[in-house]
Amino acid sequence: MKTAKKIINNNQAIIRHLAMRSIKTSKTRNLFILITIALSVSLLGVMALFTSAQGIELKRQVAMMQHVTYMNVNAAQIAALESEEQVEFMTLDKLGQGFELNGEMIQPVYYEEITAPIKTTAVIEGSYPHQFNEIAVNKSLMKVLGVPATIGETVSLTFLDGETETFIVCGFLEEAEVTKVYPLIFSREYAENGPQLKDVAYHALCRIQGAEGMSEQEFLDTIRSIGAEAGIERKNINENNYFSNSLTMSAMNVGVAVGVGIGILLVSVLVIYSVFYLSVVGRIRQFGQLRTLGATKKQIRALVRREGVLLCLIGSMAGFLIAWPIAYYIKPGGWDWESTLIVSLIILLADLITVLISIRKPAKLAASVTSIEASLFSQYRQSRKKESKSIKRKMTPLHLAMMSAERNRKKTLLTMISLGVGGVIFLSGATFIGSMTAEDYSRQGFYQWGEYIIAYDYNASQTMENGNVGIQLNNPLNPEFIESIKEIDGVKAVQSYHKAQVNYDYKDQVNNQDSLAPFTREDQENVRNVLEEGNFDYDEMIANDELLIVLNGVAEEIFGWKFEMGDTVTLHYFNGTEEVEKNFKVVGAIDTYSEVTYNSGWFLIPREKLDLLFPGVDTTEMLVVSVDDFELRGAEIEPQIQNLVNENPLLAMDTLREELIADKISFTLINRVILGLSIFIIAFSLINLINTLMTNIISRRQEFSMLQSIGMTSGQLMKMVQGEGLILALGNLVITLIVGTGMGYLLVHLLRELGATYMHYRFPIWYFLAYLLVTLLVPVLVSGVSVRSFQNNSLVERLRAME
Repeated sequence: MKTAKKIINNNQAIIRHLAMRSIKTSKTRNLFILITIALSVSLLGVMALFTSAQGIELKRQVAMMQHVTYMNVNAAQIAALESEEQVEFMTLDKLGQGFELNGEMIQPVYYEEITAPIKTTAVIEGSYPHQFNEIAVNKSLMKVLGVPATIGETVSLTFLDGETETFIVCGFLEEAEVTKVYPLIFSREYAENGPQLKDVAYHALCRIQGAEGMSEQEFLDTIRSIGAEAGIERKNINENNYFSNSLTMSAMNVGVAVGVGIGILLVSVLVIYSVFYLSVVGRIRQFGQLRTLGATKKQIRALVRREGVLLCLIGSMAGFLIAWPIAYYIKPGGWDWESTLIVSLIILLADLITVLISIRKPAKLAASVTSIEASLFSQYRQSRKKESKSIKRKMTPLHLAMMSAERNRKKTLLTMISLGVGGVIFLSGATFIGSMTAEDYSRQGFYQWGEYIIAYDYNASQTMENGNVGIQLNNPLNPEFIESIKEIDGVKAVQSYHKAQVNYDYKDQVNNQDSLAPFTREDQENVRNVLEEGNFDYDEMIANDELLIVLNGVAEEIFGWKFEMGDTVTLHYFNGTEEVEKNFKVVGAIDTYSEVTYNSGWFLIPREKLDLLFPGVDTTEMLVVSVDDFELRGAEIEPQIQNLVNENPLLAMDTLREELIADKISFTLINRVILGLSIFIIAFSLINLINTLMTNIISRRQEFSMLQSIGMTSGQLMKMVQGEGLILALGNLVITLIVGTGMGYLLVHLLRELGATYMHYRFPIWYFLAYLLVTLLVPVLVSGVSVRSFQNNSLVERLRAME
């Protein structure tokens, strides 16, 4: 009895052998399954590894950064921080008053020579400054200064206070890819005694012990508690947002990756199910013969499952070999073998489950057929649908194709859906790319409304007595200047923005510098749409000295408190003739940017009230100039505007062209990732379509031979098969167009709600037309090649093979 039991159960080697033989003999079918699995794994791998690499790269970057900066600290506060056990490491720096030179911003800086583990801009040539008159700079700054880029060169600099000092260049700093501000590194001796830094307070850059294991809120509570114990005000505690954000993964990034991953797995399920279904149907008689030889239902199911598992393992390995180098290329800074292997193992398990789900029903079908049923089996007899009573039917190739689709309605619908899911993902990605151009990406802030921003020169606003109001007393941004810009051919509009500099007292903040910005009577509805707290009446605000607060949530983050409705804020300002102190009541708060609030500080008041507070003062602080057809005429118009700006040393101009250059790297990276993903999805959809067409033709060789034996020509056969493929392609295109358009629109709408206001929905017409063309050409070409290959043997030989 024991021996018999052993013989009955000793069949694993046979099942394994049969599965391997099936894989070796059914090469075409298995090739498409392997390609489907490999593409599925590679797509999932690239997305998952990219998402993982973003987090890893961020952690690596913040590992070389301060966790928090305690600003404007005195000697006692520095000593308190040094004695704090939770402060793992601390280094000091100073930031002097920046100034412009030859159109470039220069920032006087001091930081300690040894700052590890906090990374600072390294001296890559020469030495760190030690003497009072030594500095380290970028080589590119030497070009701005107009002196040779050599160690030991002497340079003279005139600072904002009008003082000119001479320094010796002792070292050159590593260059950044994009430099907007040039650092000027001084020695410790100069930081203590030099005119530009001796009166500037130190900043303490600290790393907190065990911060990497904290939650974001726990981290914030810790650094604020340390600061409070050292006597540092809340407004001077500046957490490193990069670090605090790294403590929690981006829900949006994870959500997008999971959503697209589920879509890819769904397509994989449909494709693999379709291929295995056709494979099982084509081998029903073979399974019947195995049943005749004594194979059980369980063994037949095990055979089909074993084939699926083997193909999954082989296809997954191929997919990983594709995904790994692509993921490394996209995010080399986040590559990590440990996380790569963990993510790959998760993907392998997900795809294995996908394959097992996909082949479950085909395996059940294979096991359910008896040997007698198998001998009589025809896939055309599976439908229980009543036969049509019509005895008159057109027998054209197109009608035969439509009859085939109708007869195999379930398979046709399944194939269309599997193709459509890939098309929907592709069209959503194409919509993302098409809805954001490089110009859209750079048109944030005031560039939404124009291409040129004219404002006060930085040096002038910093050195002028009474600040910006001092410039506004004889405002260079006057009506005559505005009119001269409007007269330039091609200038479409000049938009003026007003603002006045004030100091304010509120709670623990005394004499803090900020600004008053106005809104007009016509802007009331715009302001009410973004009002978060309180309410206002325009005329009462003028009569009763009332104001609105902009970004009250940011105030709470900086100071630890919000401006409360009904509270009084005291403003101090120079009104053009005298210093004035005035109390204002807080009646509302705004926490969203709009066209009205982009130019404001904390405080927003009616335009008429601003004119009353600053009588006779033109409070225009900035102009935004828009032009006709910037892409074609920008290069022609810009020098004319620049010449007008250059006539007045109090003015400076920033341009969209400069912004486009600065943003090019970020925009290119985003597009490269999305475009790469879209190309993968196109390949996935095309392989899916080719897969379906090829397996369909291979499994119906008997039918085609019979049709030709009763008079169908080779041309008619090819048209029929191509017609079947086009029916699938058209169904795919309908699903892609309807669902993909809706998904693309929702994606753009969601991103705009999350703050990506530079996204503007555009239907990706060229991407869709290319997809349409390829989707229609593939079934025509593949069907043609397959039918010709099928007809290499004579009709007699094909009919004999059926016997």
